[in-house]
Amino acid sequence: MFEKIAAYLEKRMEENAANPDPFARQQVAVAALLVEASRLDGHYDAAEQGTVVRLLRQMLKLPPEQARHLLAIAEERQAHTYHNWVFCEAIKKGFTSAERLEVIKDLWEVALADGKLHRMETMMIDLVAKQLEIPVAEAAKAKAEAEERAKN
Repeated sequence: MFEKIAAYLEKRMEENAANPDPFARQQVAVAALLVEASRLDGHYDAAEQGTVVRLLRQMLKLPPEQARHLLAIAEERQAHTYHNWVFCEAIKKGFTSAERLEVIKDLWEVALADGKLHRMETMMIDLVAKQLEIPVAEAAKAKAEAEERAKN
């Protein structure tokens, strides 16, 4: 029942949008989660924004200007969304399990971009991994890989 209500509300929001996004819902969802992971430690700067743009370009195969436009939309959406469930549902519906695992890897990379891992970032990514139905072992491996990349 809850999913029907959420789907109805999402459809109404899309129908009432004055300027609909030029991106698919799952693309905005990925970007919004990356922004959230960047902001959770209370420090969100140009370096973290650059990391998000780079990851969006790689994952979604976007040119630089489109990735920056998507980042701007995601920043707005993330700031006005109470819970990331909506983003997770869009990702689950729009991506394969392998692609969802890539999202988790990218979230860890963003969280580690500033050289520190905040407790809230860990909690958020663990929750998103669970919502995206990523097995615990695979999520842990993604974190370890991101930590190894951050050292280099």
